[in-house]
Amino acid sequence: MRAEEIEEQASLWLAREDRGLTPDGQDALEKWLAASSRHRVAYLRLKAAWQRADRLAALKRAPMRAAPAPPGLWSRLRIPALAAAALVLLFAGKTYLESGRQPELVYATGLGQTQAYQLADGTRMELNTGTRVRTEIGGGRRIVTLESGEAYFEVVHDASHPFVVQAGKRRITDLGTKFSVFLNGDNVRVLVREGRVRVESLPGAAGAAPIVVEAGNEAITQGLGALVFPKPDSEIARDLSWRNGMLVFDQLPLTEVAEEFNRYNAKHIQVEGNARKIRIGGSFKADNVSVFLLLLQQGFGLSVKDQGDRIVVSR
Repeated sequence: MRAEEIEEQASLWLAREDRGLTPDGQDALEKWLAASSRHRVAYLRLKAAWQRADRLAALKRAPMRAAPAPPGLWSRLRIPALAAAALVLLFAGKTYLESGRQPELVYATGLGQTQAYQLADGTRMELNTGTRVRTEIGGGRRIVTLESGEAYFEVVHDASHPFVVQAGKRRITDLGTKFSVFLNGDNVRVLVREGRVRVESLPGAAGAAPIVVEAGNEAITQGLGALVFPKPDSEIARDLSWRNGMLVFDQLPLTEVAEEFNRYNAKHIQVEGNARKIRIGGSFKADNVSVFLLLLQQGFGLSVKDQGDRIVVSR
């Protein structure tokens, strides 16, 4: 894990600790600290800076006769630029928790990337390839706006402060849940692994009546329509296999398989002619297109031609 990611996780743990950890949260923090000396170093460094910030804030709130902070105090805080940014977010976090304001954070993944984050409320969020989200966590609000792509959530349930995901014109509210949301144009797909969610249109947006999606079901919404159907555990595991960097297919048309690979790779596969009807089953690494194309050549006798900007597959 990169140093920047460790610094970010340490800052989130400090924010949670400042609000008060539950026994389970404290255990999770101790496990995270014990997992790596790099975790402990980042945590202790940021905590020292955090305590220094508290002392500065106390000086600002003290009567005018109080001694001013020594000049150059901040310049002597020798922490990396990212840690300094995390410190600013933490200090701002204390303020917005008191004032009710919520700072907005942005998380994004590039083509072929996946990334996991722990939000300030303890919720785990995993982003698939080409995904961008904005979060507002704090001050009684827990809102994630999915601007593009796909995200998976393991939510720390809090009935008094519902966890909400906004995607397109839809709002998905956690009712104690592990679920994923995929935004593709006007199409929103919600897959519930555990618990249940409520899916409804955003205020002012036309759409179907609110629906509750239980564990083991998937909801697909588009325009005014909404469809809910059951998903066996094996299919749920297949659809979430991207979390492990894998793509799993169960006799899908080659065109659909190619579209899925194209989400993760810059050079796209284009399927032509009768090859479009071939059905594919198997498990592949999302970023290893060459093995998949070799299978098409050797297993199905298909023609695979690299044309520079794309790969054309035909019979």
